[in-house]
Parts: sequence; C-alpha cells; structure tokens
Amino acid sequence: MRLLALALFLILSEKAYTEELTWEQVIDDSKTAEKEIQDEILDGSDTAVYRVTSRCNNPDTAGTYLQIKLFDISSLRTVIYHDLQCNGVDEIQYSKPFIPENDKHTFRVYGEVGTNFTIKYDLLQTNIKLDNQEGKTSGVVSYKSMMVKSFKVSEDDIESSSDWSYIQIWAESNDDNKFFDPLKTGDLDHRLVGRLMVTNNSANLQSFYSNPNAALDGALRLSFSTFGMITLSVASVPKISSGEWYIAVVMDDRFGETRDKAVEITVKVRTDYEYTSEIGILFAVSLLGIIIPFLARAIFDVENMHFEDLKFKCWLETIKNWFWSGKKGLTYLTLLLACLLIVSAFQVVHAKYADMQESGDRDICFYNEKCYRPYLDHYDVSVNGVASNLPFMVHGVILVIYFSISEAYCRSRGHGNEDHKYFDYSIPYSFGLAFICEGFGSLLYHICPSQIIFQFDTLFMFVISIIMIIAIFEGYSIRDQDIRISTIASHKAIRTPKVFAFFIGPVYFFNFIGNLIATEGLPIQFVTVFYIIFALWWIGILLWAAYKLDLWPDSLNPKHVDVIEVDAAVKGTDVIETDGPVELPKSMSFIKGRRAKVVKSIMFLLYCCVVAAGFVLALLEKLSFSIFILGVLIFGQIVLTMVFFIPTIWVVLRHFVNLPVQLANHKIAVSKHFFVLFGVVVYVLLGCVVVVISLVFFTVFSVTDKSIYPWRSREQNSPCYLGNFYDTHDFWHLFASFALMMMAMVVVQISKPCRMCYLEYLKKSRDRIQTVKNLKNMKSGAAAAGAVMKFKKAGKKSPTTPSSATNGAEPEQQVSVGTENPTYTNVVLLEDAVETDAAA
Repeated sequence: MRLLALALFLILSEKAYTEELTWEQVIDDSKTAEKEIQDEILDGSDTAVYRVTSRCNNPDTAGTYLQIKLFDISSLRTVIYHDLQCNGVDEIQYSKPFIPENDKHTFRVYGEVGTNFTIKYDLLQTNIKLDNQEGKTSGVVSYKSMMVKSFKVSEDDIESSSDWSYIQIWAESNDDNKFFDPLKTGDLDHRLVGRLMVTNNSANLQSFYSNPNAALDGALRLSFSTFGMITLSVASVPKISSGEWYIAVVMDDRFGETRDKAVEITVKVRTDYEYTSEIGILFAVSLLGIIIPFLARAIFDVENMHFEDLKFKCWLETIKNWFWSGKKGLTYLTLLLACLLIVSAFQVVHAKYADMQESGDRDICFYNEKCYRPYLDHYDVSVNGVASNLPFMVHGVILVIYFSISEAYCRSRGHGNEDHKYFDYSIPYSFGLAFICEGFGSLLYHICPSQIIFQFDTLFMFVISIIMIIAIFEGYSIRDQDIRISTIASHKAIRTPKVFAFFIGPVYFFNFIGNLIATEGLPIQFVTVFYIIFALWWIGILLWAAYKLDLWPDSLNPKHVDVIEVDAAVKGTDVIETDGPVELPKSMSFIKGRRAKVVKSIMFLLYCCVVAAGFVLALLEKLSFSIFILGVLIFGQIVLTMVFFIPTIWVVLRHFVNLPVQLANHKIAVSKHFFVLFGVVVYVLLGCVVVVISLVFFTVFSVTDKSIYPWRSREQNSPCYLGNFYDTHDFWHLFASFALMMMAMVVVQISKPCRMCYLEYLKKSRDRIQTVKNLKNMKSGAAAAGAVMKFKKAGKKSPTTPSSATNGAEPEQQVSVGTENPTYTNVVLLEDAVETDAAA
C-alpha cells in the first residue's frame, strides 16, 4: 500500500516535458562533441528548466576538465555552461527557467581527445499557476538534486485599495493530513531537513544548488523539516514586485542525508492587508487595566477611597516633585537602567536583524511563520508579535498615573508634606517603569527572536520579580523616613544601590553568559569557573533570604534586637503616643512567632530545592538559562506573597468580631466589609486564573522554541486566531501583563508605601471593632441587670452581679468612629492598631 502511494505521488508530483535521456560519447580528434535536442511544448505559458547530469568516465584523466555548453540554436543564448572535472563523479546543473517554444538546443562539449563522458538531461516543468491568487504544486527532492518552481505575479495581483500586499510561499512535508510521505522516519533527531529559497534572480538557482547555506544577493532562504514559510513584502529583501519569481528546494547537505523528501509548495498572494483596527482593539482591551488598581484599593484599602478631597493642584505638585524632590532612588535607577540597556539592546538586535536582511537567512530569527504579518516598509518583522507588547506599556503608564494620584492623596492628607516622612512611592513607581520597559524589551526581542536575544525580553521580567521581592520585605522593614516604632521590623529596608549591585546586576550578567554558553559555546575552563561563581552567588542570596526571614539563630544575627525603642522625638506628638517599648501584637504572631518560623523554614527549604533542581537542569542544558533564573525568581516572589499577604486578609477578617451584634446595629458597615471580604476572595481567585491562563499560552501553546534548531522550531508554528492577526504567544503577552498588574497591586499593598494611610485604615478598623465590643458588653450588662431584677422580685439573692458578668473586665470607653484627625493613643505602627484581647 505504501509503495502504491509513493508511486502515485511521484506520478502526480513533478512532471517532465521529456523523459530523462542519456548521451554518452568519446571526444574525437576535433576535441569537440555536439548533440542537438528538440524542446517539446505542452503549454506555451509554462516555464521549464533543463536539468543536466554529467560525468567524465576516464579515471586515468583525473585533474583534467571538460567544458559543457548548452545553448539555444536560434538565439545563441547560453542556457548552461559548466566546467566538469574528470573524477568519475556526477555533477548536476540547472538552466535558467525559460518558456519552451519548440526551439532546438545544442550540447557542445570541449575536451581532450579520447575522453569518455555521459550526459543525462531532461526538461522539468516549473510553473505554478495562481488561481484566485493561490497555487500549489508538489514534488520529490532527491539527494544531490534540486526542485525548481516558478510563478508570475502581475501588477493587478499585488495592487489594491491598500498599500499593504504580501506573498507567502511555504513548503510542507511529512504532514499526513495533506499527503503521504513514505520516507517519514518519526525520529525527532533524524528528520529530513530541506532548504527553501525564493528569489527573483534566476542566476541564484545554480548558486543555491551549489551551496545552499551561502548568502545570495536578492534571495530569501530557510531550513525546514515539516514546514517552512517565506514572506515577500515591501520590507523584505528582495522586495515584493511584479514579474517572475523562482522557488528552489534542496536537501540540507550538512546532515549527510541520502534519502528523498516529498515536498508540497504553496504560493498565496494576500492583498488589502490592514492591522490598525486589530491594534486598536488590543489597546482598548489593555485600557481595561484601569479597573485593577482602583479595584484593589477598594478591596484592600477601602478606608482611603476619599478622593473627593484631592485637588488637581496637589496632583500637579506631586508630578513636579518627581523631578524636584522626593525619595525615589529606586525609580531613578530603574529609569537609568532602562535607558542604558534598551539602547544597548536595540544595537544588538538591529545588528542581528540586519545580518538576517543582508544574508537572506531566515534561520537567524525565529518567527511564527504561520502567523507572520509584515510591518509596512519599515521592518521585515511580524507586526503582531511587536504590537502585542502594547499591554505592558499601557499598564505601566496606568500604574504610574495611579500611584501619582495615590501619592497626591497622601500629600493632601498632610502625611509628611515636603519631608515625605510617612510615605515613599519609589517602589510603586518602579513597577510602572519596569512594566513600560518590559514592553520595550519584549518589542525589541520580537524584531529578531532568538536564544541570545531572549535575554532582553526577560531582563525587565527579572527587574519586576526582584522589585516585588524587595517590596515585600520593605513592608516589614524600617525605612529611613520611618519613626522607629515598627515592632514587626527587625531589619532595615534594603538600600537601592544594593538592589542593583547584588541582585539586578549579577542576574543580568549571569543570564547573558549562560545564554552565550548555550548558543555559542565557550571554553570548558571558563564555563567551570562561571558555574562555580554562579553557585556561590546563589548560596549568598539564599543566606541573605534566610536572614531576612529571621531564620538565623539570634547568636549569629549581628543586628538582632529584641525591642525597637520609640524615638524620643515622637513622644508627646499628635501622631503616635506610647508609654514605652512597643511589643509585638498577637495578630502578627504568624510572622515572627515559633509556628511562623517552622512554616517559613519549610517554605525556604522548598525554595532551596527548586533552585538546586533548576541549577542542575540549566547546567545540563535541559532548561533555558533565562527560564531558570526567571522561574526561581517568580517562585520565590509567589511564596513570599503568600506568606506576607496573610496580614492583609487578617485585617479584613477582624472586622467580623461579633457578627450578630454587627448585623443588628451596623448593617451597612457589615455589608461593606462583606463586600471587601468577597472582593479579596474574587481578586485572588481571578488573579490565579489569569496567571494559569497566561502560563498555559506560554508553555502548552508555544509557537516557537529558540533553544532548538530552526526547522524544529518551525514545527511548533501555529496559525493566527483572533481576527487572523494574533497568535497564542500574543495572548500570553496580554494575559501576562494583566496577571503581573494584579500581582503588583497585592505586593504594593504589602509594601505599604503610605504607612500613615495604613495607620488611619487600621485606626478606623480598631474603632469599629471596639464599638462592637462595647455593644456586646452593654448587652451582657443589661442581661445581667435583668436577671438581678428577677431574683429580687422572686425574693431570692442574685447569684451574679453586673460586674461579674463582664468577667472582671473594666468598663470600656466607647470610641467615636469617623473622626477626621484621630489621635493615636498607644497605637503602634501596622497591625498592632487592630489588636484586641483574646476574649473578643
């Protein structure tokens, strides 16, 4: 059955005008030999090429040459001219495509007397007829042979109401849905690799056959196993134009394959190409990100939603302070890093892209050829891959504007005024800038996607992940502008220069060298030293993380403090009053208590195992170096977020001290807090869903793989989906941006950029909780008084008194709620403000 299918395929695939004929002769005394051949006509519009296989049969004349010439008798136009070495090896030559018109051609051979030679020749059809701007043909590429096809494009084919037209030429093989290839081996490492070339210069055909890997002027080429596509556009080299175009397919001789390969070639002309509406839709969808920061504020910081008091003048003052004053060291250094690296990245990417353009080698850049949409006449790149990074930039701008409004809110509330004593938005602004820079970095990467360029795509992913980790520790650290009252913090905040010197800088360096080792290869001595340094750096980072998580014994902690004294300058002020050293609130025992240490130790050991496993996989080149570093950073950030997000949930849960009493007296307040609790659950679940969807698009529906051979990567190419414009990788960009934005808002809440706002939030929460307790105690007292009256009427002694009904507790003074400028008495920074006794 397979033999029958192969025979049918060979019959229907490539047609020859004439059967292969053989001419064998010995050169006579005239030192020449001639033979006249007659062309045959099938269709005057079809083009054809002569394929000539010649061999010198005299092994004793090695080192001498024969000159073989095939020319048109009527026009004397030379079709083939070749110097054949007498070594007994067959050499194949192809003529330029022409239209046979019943002409006669003549072979003329020059050489030494007595030299015996054999010439086999046939006339092969090359024309692909375009029906409704699409045409197909098929054939078999043999070892040391070439399939040649051609198609003609008229001005009418590429002209339309739009200036954007392009032609796609693709070759397919080993695709059972299209046709049967009996030579398919199924071995992933031993595929039949072919080379596809498209050119409008017929002189390139023979050059391509002689050396398929050589750069040719005015030709595009690539390697493929099952699929490969070349797109001609106004930005490609050669540029799309009317006239005759030629397609050539040969076997890739770098792998020593001698088997035949069945190939199907398709040509499709596309016109009226327009993408502004698709980009506009993506921009509109990205603007939905405006909802996320305000939704997060309504859920996690509901008491600080009074923006009606915010003046536009105050916001302008905040914008001015971006450049004039304020503590934004991390923001400025992030911007500096972006300027330096994006400029450097563009130079590297543009050089690699220019190399692809000049050489015509499409194997240099890894595109999803099945969803390739050219970008006008500016860059021969896929515009959908570039434009899909728009959500990162839009969300970055949204975050910067939102955090500027938040900072202006703090300023309008008088939280420090010019000295910024109680708020620091350096980290939140850094998130916004890092998002924008990630969009630019990924955009540059998609100009020429490849393994070595991938570092620019992941660079600001590293920055975002590291800033998130720093922000989480920042929320429970002492900042320079803090009044020293935080009992939760036993460490100072991480200095901005240290973030770049010990985290971002080394990560960028290791990522670059790791990718260089994977792509170019370096001496083993250098690689060994590199991995030793890399391992030592990781050990240092893990020890630092253990120190920050309070996992070091106190005897080994040089900065250990039992209690942080309150700064004397604070006492007596209307900000915070305290009677002495602040003790750790019970509500925070899960962060610094014994159980917390066990949980954090387990999570830390798990993280160390993940780092070790990833390090080994990267060392064995089973895992991309960039993916390894990014993966462990994201995993660490997720673990820290889970641990330190608990206080935020706890503050919400503390509102429901005595639900029946609250429902009876404060239904509106309870409904609001139920909404907050519901919002927290929905926000977290929705964030997890978006993260999972983005990871599925990135891993399961990957459209390329830059760590393998180009032809292997093209096997993963997938067609466009939404609007015949965006592929699954573009969806990864969209969902990843939303997922990172949602995660960034949670991390910002943990970092507490405006600690005074947070104190006000907790103060109001404490007041409400105290009010509920007072109501409960009042009801208990009323119930006890009623019992006394009953006993008195019955003439019996009361077994209890109102004071005993309260378990010996002293009457608590009711605290008013909603005061504009509350006085904080015995209120410590952070969650201590909501601490209530165990009986509550």
